[in-house]
Amino acid sequence: MTITDSFFTKWHQRCAVFCVVLLPLSACKEQKPAQKVAPKANFVMAHPQDVELLVELTGRITPMRVSEVRPQVNGYLYNRLFEEGTDVTKDQQLYQVDPRPYQAALDNAQGKLNSDLATFKAQTLKLKRYGPLKNMDAVSRQDYDDTLAAQEATKATIDSDRANVRQAQLNLEYTGINATISGRISRSIQTQGALMATNQTDPVAIITQLDPIFVDIIEPTAEQLRLRSRMAGGKLQTLRGAAHVPIDLILEDDTRYPLQANLLFTEVVTNQETGSVIQRAIVRNPEKMLLSGMYVRAVMHEGMETAFMVPQEAVMRGLDEKPYLYVIDKDNVVKRRDIEVQRMQETYWVTTKGVDAGDRILVSNPTSYRPGQKVTPEEGRTPIATVPN
Repeated sequence: MTITDSFFTKWHQRCAVFCVVLLPLSACKEQKPAQKVAPKANFVMAHPQDVELLVELTGRITPMRVSEVRPQVNGYLYNRLFEEGTDVTKDQQLYQVDPRPYQAALDNAQGKLNSDLATFKAQTLKLKRYGPLKNMDAVSRQDYDDTLAAQEATKATIDSDRANVRQAQLNLEYTGINATISGRISRSIQTQGALMATNQTDPVAIITQLDPIFVDIIEPTAEQLRLRSRMAGGKLQTLRGAAHVPIDLILEDDTRYPLQANLLFTEVVTNQETGSVIQRAIVRNPEKMLLSGMYVRAVMHEGMETAFMVPQEAVMRGLDEKPYLYVIDKDNVVKRRDIEVQRMQETYWVTTKGVDAGDRILVSNPTSYRPGQKVTPEEGRTPIATVPN
């Protein structure tokens, strides 16, 4: 063995002894398992408060009265006497049909009446002369009876003539087409010179009463039952002895109509396909801002009720679309709670069922937790993250 081999042999022996000494020392140190820290969870405390119940539904503007202007006689349109798109009043003349044929018919009927009146007068005078002569047998009984019968026939003809005169007068009046209601008139569908007919399909114009005006609101039957329950319980304001349900109207440009509508009545028939009913409200429309057929959002004021304001981010929905949230119990464990929400108010859900006073409602990204999970609660509402523009 050389000197070099002897050196390396001793070096390996010393290293082996050193490792044997170190192994027991490292084995003496016990590995303690890492403690699992419960994640932090922000919560808000549930407090009941008086909240006005506002139910937002879809509505459509319906005019109170609509009148289709139609001719009542045949003839050529002689003149239009109104400005399209303006307000007209009841009995205001709108059109003039050529009156000359109807004036001639009236003159003819009046002439026939005058002729029969003259005949009747002559027959009356003749009977006066025949009266004494008949008693003296100077006139035959047959002549007297024939004259008397002719007078009766003329009298009946005169009655018919008078009826013809009245009809001719009406036809002449009908050549002037008048408004049957007051309201806003449409464009003129018939132009001057057009041939008018009493049995034509299209009207010559349409008058719509816009003030006041109706709002037909589509309401689910479940919401209708809740409203009736509140009415029966006396939870609504009263106006002249009846339940008062004021309604705010939100127009299509998201502006609020300045005047409130008031609920009138509810239809007694339910739409079987949609499970909804029509409620009719009435509102003043002095500026004619609301037009027939316009869609609006109707916000119904259904009184005050004790409820909870739950932050929007705390409410989730399951596969059945029913809302629920998570609460943190006294042992700091997450629990699921099914709730019933009424509506949104700013960034809160108005909740009437499923939440109790003093509940700790989990609000910090609740979808990242699961029921039964232990958490470290921290009171306070975290801001909702927004997507940068």
